[in-house]
Amino acid sequence: MKILDKFKEYISSKGYKKIVYNLLVIVIICTIALITWDSFFPVKIKTSNSIIKNNPTNEETVFENEYEDSDEIKLKKILSNMKGVGDVDVMITYETSTEVVPALNVTKSSQITEEKDAQGGVRTTTQDDLNQNVIMANQNEQLVVIKEIKPQIRGVVIVATGASDIKIKTELIEAAQTLFQIPAHKVMVYEKK
Repeated sequence: MKILDKFKEYISSKGYKKIVYNLLVIVIICTIALITWDSFFPVKIKTSNSIIKNNPTNEETVFENEYEDSDEIKLKKILSNMKGVGDVDVMITYETSTEVVPALNVTKSSQITEEKDAQGGVRTTTQDDLNQNVIMANQNEQLVVIKEIKPQIRGVVIVATGASDIKIKTELIEAAQTLFQIPAHKVMVYEKK
């Protein structure tokens, strides 16, 4: 109640109209600030892989380190949870980078023209026209992606504390083979210092 009494006393001493005017100015300033906030501080939203920012003239786009980082993190997490493995480091190498296939607006037209001359001969002309345009998601030149082709794995190196035990080493190789569908000669396991 003390706060309410102090507020009433402040209003009566300063004048009711002046306080209402000041509050109105503050509300207007806050409204303008909220409306223009996006212009001064644009929000960066991480989009899914179905839309990427790129040059619209390219038909294929390459993501760098996207699969590499996520696959290594997942493999390290899984292997470190296995009994007897201990501390694990993982490196995966790939044959190529990720290939992205964009959505295209394809327009095909075919025109066949037959011409007959005075001697009874017929000349047929066929004109095929193919026009492909990359589909953009919005005005910010964001490319719409149909599919991503994941790169082929060249090899996996696993360095683990428990790799001195042949059973643990075999289990690590089998885990990597199962996860990535690669042959055993592409997986190398070493003991960590």
